Amino acid sequence: MRLSNLKNGEEGIIVKVLGHGAFRKRILEMGFVKGKKVTVLQNAPLKDPIKYKIMDYEVSLRQSEASMIEVITPEEAQEMNGSTVLPDNPDKEMFLHTLAHKQERTINVALVGNPNCGKTSLFNYVSGMHEHVGNYSGVTVDAKKGFFEYNEYRFNIYDLPGTYSLSAYTPEELYVRHH
Repeated sequence: MRLSNLKNGEEGIIVKVLGHGAFRKRILEMGFVKGKKVTVLQNAPLKDPIKYKIMDYEVSLRQSEASMIEVITPEEAQEMNGSTVLPDNPDKEMFLHTLAHKQERTINVALVGNPNCGKTSLFNYVSGMHEHVGNYSGVTVDAKKGFFEYNEYRFNIYDLPGTYSLSAYTPEELYVRHH
């Protein structure tokens, strides 16, 4: 989940800061670093800027900046842990940090390419799934998700429909581009 998706009063643990260069440096210097808890204090009427509390400071970020920060919420932690209740004790914070670290070791891979070039065959081989493969275009019509683990990393593999261009001229190209 992205930091910009949190609502007033919600909190999360920072998993990853995307972006590069001066933007990334500035965000990190403001305290938005991996493993820190951040709370949404106030959304502006048009959701820009958003006021956050991090390390006992109040900081405002634009929505575009907040969307470059990945967080894990207690609800996501419950889903990942498979339980319905988070530990409600001093170890809750440590538990969220552990899950944030685990989430950090997740790499997302999108298989993008021309129709009928073997994306689904590669997807089936890597993920161990058995999606339908055909010797014609149009077999994959929506995104399929699989995963595999290697050296403590989890790779989420997304098989996307074939497209000739990332310029959004058709609905299929628009779908692939937004994924």
